Amino acid sequence: MQTKPVHPVKNPHARRPQRVAPATENIHPDSLIRLHQILGLNGAPPLLACGRTQFYAWVKEGRLPPPRKVGHASFWRAGDILEALQRLGA
Repeated sequence: MQTKPVHPVKNPHARRPQRVAPATENIHPDSLIRLHQILGLNGAPPLLACGRTQFYAWVKEGRLPPPRKVGHASFWRAGDILEALQRLGA
């Protein structure tokens, strides 16, 4: 009889990532960026370390700027996001 290996449960609060990526000064403020670039999905370094639900909750509260819609796609002006991150104290 074989036993399955037991994997330890990771504590999600053990080590939190930085809120702002170190490469933020390299982004032109007028460039339009997508959500996956802000949240660091698909291996990109995150500008903001949170999930989609929290991000859109902050947009609804007015803590983050609303998206600019181009067809069905949503974009944010990088300068607006960086200013909002400074206001959040990230």
